Amino acid sequence: MAVIAFAARHAPVETVAHLPLGMAQLSPQGLSEQWVLRFCGDQHWTLIAKALGQRDAVFRAPDGRPVYAAFCTTSLHMQPSAALLGRSLQVESALFAVTQTRTGSRHRLVVDGVVIAEMSMISTFVSHDTSGCNTRIHRNSVLGQMHLPPAGSAVMALDDRARDAARRIRGIDLVGAQAIHAESPVPSLDFNAVGLLYFPTFSRIAETAAHATGPSEPVRQREVVYLGNINPGDTVRVFDQGPVQIMARQDGCPIAQVWTKQAAV
Repeated sequence: MAVIAFAARHAPVETVAHLPLGMAQLSPQGLSEQWVLRFCGDQHWTLIAKALGQRDAVFRAPDGRPVYAAFCTTSLHMQPSAALLGRSLQVESALFAVTQTRTGSRHRLVVDGVVIAEMSMISTFVSHDTSGCNTRIHRNSVLGQMHLPPAGSAVMALDDRARDAARRIRGIDLVGAQAIHAESPVPSLDFNAVGLLYFPTFSRIAETAAHATGPSEPVRQREVVYLGNINPGDTVRVFDQGPVQIMARQDGCPIAQVWTKQAAV
């Protein structure tokens, strides 16, 4: 079987997209965080397909099993922006090797030469087991060969933070802790095409939880570490842990850490 191999290359796998900014891309405060996550997620998967020599971002193991490029962590920085409606956006995306099993991407969102948002994303390949249960997702490093340049210091630092957070969170005891928010995500709105809780939903739940506790300022930075998933019908509970929110399944098992920085426009 073929194992992912990252070999040095002279230029990154990259793409540049141009599009007008309309209602789908914007919120009252500027760029829509949900749109940025979804668009950059698609760019990340498209770049992986390109690196593997595929036309479409549909991945399968040699035995035919579906394999998904699931995010380990994402980090979004957004600058205060006004009067964006109707202006032209350029999204510059590039793919890099993080480890033998993790792939990273950087995305710069630019209007008139000014960077208004930056996104870093790290993914790994996963697959369902025979049960199809979303709480039993397995890492899968069997796809093919990708020849990528090594990730820069910013993406590597993000990977280090995500690994540290994952080790710390898995030791947290949430039994008896008071949740600040709980909800059962809606399958037709919050899950993706393969039945997993879609990664932007974690940020949406974090924002919903923050809004429920009182008025909040626009998000300027959000960093999410993804630890697990849920099945449709399950409840996600959100716990306030000082500077971060911890999301857990109803059995108390953590599925994400969300760190958010807000600032006035």
